[in-house]
Amino acid sequence: MRIKKNVKKITFLNPPLSLEGLYNELGASGSELPPLGLAIMAATTRQAGYETKVIDAIALKMGVRDTVDAIVKQSPDVVGITATIMAIYQADEVAQMVKKRLPRAIVVIGGPHFTAVPEETMRRFHSFDIGVLGEGEDTFVELLHKLGSNLQNVKGLYLRHNRDIKFTGKRPPIMDLDRIPFPAWDLLPNLVKYYQPAADSLNRAPATLLITSRGCTGQCLFCDRSVFGNLCRCHSADYVIKMIKLLQQEYGIRELFIEDDNFLLFKSRLKEICKRIIEEKIDITWSCMARVDTIDDEMLLLLKKAGCWQINFGCESGSQKILDILNKGVTVRQVEDAIRLVRKHGIKVKGLFMLGNFGETRETIQETLDFIKRVPLTDFHMTCFTPLPGAAAYELAHKYGTFDPDWKKANMFNATNFVPNGLTKDEIDYYYKKAWRAFYLRPRIILYYATKLREPALRKKLFLGGIAFLKFILKGNTNEK
Repeated sequence: MRIKKNVKKITFLNPPLSLEGLYNELGASGSELPPLGLAIMAATTRQAGYETKVIDAIALKMGVRDTVDAIVKQSPDVVGITATIMAIYQADEVAQMVKKRLPRAIVVIGGPHFTAVPEETMRRFHSFDIGVLGEGEDTFVELLHKLGSNLQNVKGLYLRHNRDIKFTGKRPPIMDLDRIPFPAWDLLPNLVKYYQPAADSLNRAPATLLITSRGCTGQCLFCDRSVFGNLCRCHSADYVIKMIKLLQQEYGIRELFIEDDNFLLFKSRLKEICKRIIEEKIDITWSCMARVDTIDDEMLLLLKKAGCWQINFGCESGSQKILDILNKGVTVRQVEDAIRLVRKHGIKVKGLFMLGNFGETRETIQETLDFIKRVPLTDFHMTCFTPLPGAAAYELAHKYGTFDPDWKKANMFNATNFVPNGLTKDEIDYYYKKAWRAFYLRPRIILYYATKLREPALRKKLFLGGIAFLKFILKGNTNEK
């Protein structure tokens, strides 16, 4: 590998992948969200003095060749690529073509998939020269500073050495998140034009994504915690408020989807954020992710007053047996009580579920279907249980069913890589669509979505999402059991 000593130009890439590639038949209804991880990395390298650019091939709907042409035109010294498991092959294809046309460019891979299985990724894809493990801000900048010298002293790297792969050792997590610059939203495609959450996560527009903390306290078998782990850290309330104000002033943002694993975890910070939104009369509405065991009446009163209109709970299943196997650490009763409590305060609730879990049976599926119809959810999302590299479930999958570890089959919107013992792929696919129909094809839910049409900026997304949903649930509908 040739190392350039005078590195000046960096290009970060979100590799090409269509919405259909992300969401299958529900592509038109899926979220189009900015790659905040890349935007933060770009802000970090720019702050360090490097000429930095970002190519979001997903947002720009670019194919592999167009993406390569765009990179070559920028002629970077280093190309930094992030990738999920669904985009890792496209990332490799782009990297191969870039190295042929820019032979002196160094290709660095990072992101959730690489961090989950770093050595295997390096061995499978020879187009990646260096790998950055976990949080990349400090590691990547130090890498750039020391290119041309001994990289063995840079913690957090996977390096090629002859025919072997060398790991330089773990880097400590970043404890003071406030020292990280705001995401470089200005380096992304137009934030308002190219990005929008899914219709079920929208209340107003323009809207965007925000992440204010890292880490999760959960021990769920299905979750890959390789990047941030269980060590929970957060930006200060002041940092968050400044981000919100910048998004409003520079981009006219009126709505936020806060995608922290559990935004309600840091209670004193949460209170300060909410009080400042109220006291400073910040015109923002928002939704967030949370665990059902973190809410109470006092908190919900404050959230509602501060503009929170929806909370997303990871319900997973309506069967206690399944929740126990998945190590959720909550009961079905807790989930139901939390949903009812949130609704009592006038905040909407979106339930996130999975089907085809470890230990799943026709009886546990029916428990989930009954639960979905029983509780006062205002919105719903379901995926097929998919053991991902880095999650405990990936190592246990063969024990619970038929598992195909092929990375190309890791798609959460059909049962392509895992089918639990006692069930078939066709049955999982059937019940999966049945669950979507059971929730959405009810007068209460249809009326709820009809009221969203009052917001002109949401109509196109709602219309396209509605068409995609109807095609999805009607396809194969003749196979009723």
